[in-house]
Amino acid sequence: MSGETPHATAVEVVRRGRVSWLTHPPAGVARIEADSFAFHATPVSLPDGDPIPNEATPGELLAITHAIFLATAVAESLVLAGSPANEIVVTGACTFDGPVEDRRVTAVDLHVLGRVPGLDLAGFRETVTAVRPASLRAAGFRDDVPGELDVEIAPSS
Repeated sequence: MSGETPHATAVEVVRRGRVSWLTHPPAGVARIEADSFAFHATPVSLPDGDPIPNEATPGELLAITHAIFLATAVAESLVLAGSPANEIVVTGACTFDGPVEDRRVTAVDLHVLGRVPGLDLAGFRETVTAVRPASLRAAGFRDDVPGELDVEIAPSS
């Protein structure tokens, strides 16, 4: 190899998911599925208040999506810098405004906890802050979406 990492190659990737909404959407019963069959059909609801037990909400799925993209971007950046993490935990929260038919995201808050040998909080915060705009773009958002970014580092064990 000529010093290139396998992460440097740009490849177009297509992923598919499906929602089946029965009985008078959006009030009826919805189920989501992934082409990868990573999980069985999962029920989804659009409650205005607290989530319904055992039913995912689009907001939760979006928060998870942001967490995945940020965790991936942080991990890749740390590997490329020669400081791979032992653990990265990202918690996402998406805030919405408006009625269901015109709902919009007003903030994406992210909390990142890392266990990275040899890296202090300032270095970890710098990495997370640097990659956040790219992770927002990867999730289909503008890179200037408002939101809190909370960063912690855990002692390496």
